[in-house]
Amino acid sequence: MKNRMENVEYLNSLYQVSEIIKYFSPELKNKIPKKLLTYFEENKSQNYNWNLDKTKSLKEQDLLENTKEILAMIYKEYLCDEKEKIEIEKILIDNEISYQNSLSKKYSSDIFGKKSRKMSYTDGEINENNVELLKYKEPIFKRILNKIKAIFKKR
Repeated sequence: MKNRMENVEYLNSLYQVSEIIKYFSPELKNKIPKKLLTYFEENKSQNYNWNLDKTKSLKEQDLLENTKEILAMIYKEYLCDEKEKIEIEKILIDNEISYQNSLSKKYSSDIFGKKSRKMSYTDGEINENNVELLKYKEPIFKRILNKIKAIFKKR
């Protein structure tokens, strides 16, 4: 049931994207591959009714979450210049890192001596730092016993 609902929402998103692209200038439309435009037209929902309000900006429109994601992908891949593409990539990486770090904090079970991972992004590289939470210290009796064993092994 959930897959069907997700599928319907996706098809509705394709409908919204298709409607929005109709208002693109021919210059912008030509930057998007014809195959992708055809895909939107052929796969959009036939039962969904949504109209673009020309008096509002895209941010003010009642867009589905998938629609926003598809439009962001179209902008990043086909419409923006290289400088903007690099800035968008950095933002996406930063968002993913902060999301992963929040998940790590939320679902962390590393409190019993395991290492915790913390990710960061600097100058085009993703860094993963392992932070030791608890250090295991061997009991004194076992350390003494191991020292004695080591002496006998040397002989």
